[in-house]
Amino acid sequence: MSCYITKEMSRLALAEMKNFYSELLDLYRKFEIDIEGDIGRRNMLMSSLQEKTFAKQIKSRFQSTYSNGKTGEPDIIIPEVNGELECKLTSKNKSGSWSLQTDYKALSNKGSLDYLYVLASRDFQEFAVLFFEKLTCDDFHPPAPGSKGKSRMRLATAINKCTIVHGDMFDKSIGYVQAASEIISCPKSTASQLEKATSRIEYWKNNNSISFALEQPNV
Repeated sequence: MSCYITKEMSRLALAEMKNFYSELLDLYRKFEIDIEGDIGRRNMLMSSLQEKTFAKQIKSRFQSTYSNGKTGEPDIIIPEVNGELECKLTSKNKSGSWSLQTDYKALSNKGSLDYLYVLASRDFQEFAVLFFEKLTCDDFHPPAPGSKGKSRMRLATAINKCTIVHGDMFDKSIGYVQAASEIISCPKSTASQLEKATSRIEYWKNNNSISFALEQPNV
């Protein structure tokens, strides 16, 4: 995995984003606008700053790095590693899950892209930073009708290309397999329990239950 973003880079970029958001929040409150009433819109406002702050940190290592913010251009370009980095900022949706999406057509045209997903808490105080190397269309579901070309990540496969730069990740399926294995090894387990445990092991060995832990970028 050739991740060119360090935890320290992320920490500094996130701290700068937090400071900006604090000032933005005060401005919106001054005009009696609830910016946190629509987290999706809030994240859209903050996404350009994500590109700017992370480009600034990457530039400290690769001096030719730049981000011009132009429509149709890559979010961040790193000539030294011949890299283009797509930046995404997201928060948990109403169902409590994370929506890791991309523009399917743009990715199809590129063939593969590196992605930097920043997962932010609703109050924009805690984060996880996920770096995915060379994702392809195979790592995403085809766009659903009405999705405007946006497609969801197949996290079970894409996670193998992921580096957790900030925060943490847990795969609950490991615990599920372990619990089912204990049932199978128990001499008192009934035939019905053994059958269900075997089925659970087979299922969870081929499926992930990924959750992410966010943390503050203490500087």
